[in-house]
Amino acid sequence: MRTAALLAFALAVAGASAATAQTMDGPVESPFHVGAQASTLGLGLEAGYRVNPMFGLRLGGNMFTFSTDRGISGVDYDLDVKLRSFGAVLDVYPVAGTGFRISGGARINYNKADLTGTLSGPRSFGGVVVTPQQAGQLDGEAKFDRFAPYVGVGYNGTVFSPNFSVGVDLGVLFQGSPRVSLTAPGAATTPAIAAVLEDQRREVEDSIRAARFWPVVAITASYRF
Repeated sequence: MRTAALLAFALAVAGASAATAQTMDGPVESPFHVGAQASTLGLGLEAGYRVNPMFGLRLGGNMFTFSTDRGISGVDYDLDVKLRSFGAVLDVYPVAGTGFRISGGARINYNKADLTGTLSGPRSFGGVVVTPQQAGQLDGEAKFDRFAPYVGVGYNGTVFSPNFSVGVDLGVLFQGSPRVSLTAPGAATTPAIAAVLEDQRREVEDSIRAARFWPVVAITASYRF
């Protein structure tokens, strides 16, 4: 619902300014574009419409998967990070005759990480010792807010011909604090194992909390038609 409202607002602003821009600055050449993008949000595709010299609207989606290792509170975790998001951005070009832009929008966010790990040694809770063998493998995932606002700045310029352009964007995706869940064999029936698990869950959340502000660096090669 919020994404639909955002798109409606962007179209309303762009539409309201189109007639004025046609008389003041003339129409923008080749207003439509499609492009391929490499970004810290993953690899993706982008489509856009430059309504007039001051406003533009872009739609895009990105995805990427990678694995990494991370030690958190004495536990070595294998993380399978899955980046999946798509959304809309409204661009404002405040300096006439340049490709500099200020952008704001939102994405539907499916970014997540799957975690697996084992205790590096015995843990004690309430006088009860839990060994790595008793706890078994820790499995879980970290998720973020589904609706993620975005703000940023960028620049777009033509290369080789008026139909080809390259854009660079720098911004931040506000995807909210991570929500981590963890499971382990015996946690439901053994309070000490459940206590270890809850302690680890909090430690993981604290360790990756900075990811709520996801930095966005994107390069897009586009063709205008």
